Amino acid sequence: MSRMTVARLVSGLAFGVMVTTASSAQTKAAGTDLAETYVTPDGYGLGKIIPGSVTDVVQRARSAMIRMKIVEEHGRRLGFGWRELRGKRGDLDVDIRLKSQSSTSTRVEVTTRQGLAAYDKGVSQQVIDAIAAGKK
Repeated sequence: MSRMTVARLVSGLAFGVMVTTASSAQTKAAGTDLAETYVTPDGYGLGKIIPGSVTDVVQRARSAMIRMKIVEEHGRRLGFGWRELRGKRGDLDVDIRLKSQSSTSTRVEVTTRQGLAAYDKGVSQQVIDAIAAGKK
């Protein structure tokens, strides 16, 4: 083998070890802290698992909407166990979707949109934080 081939093999192995180490560290971090905020599958909102039953978290979400001056509109039940609360604050549309994860935790996903296509993840984070802070 030439020196160039050996150098390529060594650098390839080193890169593989670095990628494996980084991905295992990310997996461990994701597995140990389930309460972190995540981006929703559609990419427009944010979500978080919040302790509390669905009924409790719905009440906390409504209280957060009042504190943040979001006027609640007609909500609805979505399929597969999802509930939705909708509201407006000025020209900002707020959608809060809730689904029971267990008897003690609820998945909350928040999407805030201004106009036709301006999504605001900063306000979504504020709404999630207000709901989570509303613990009794």
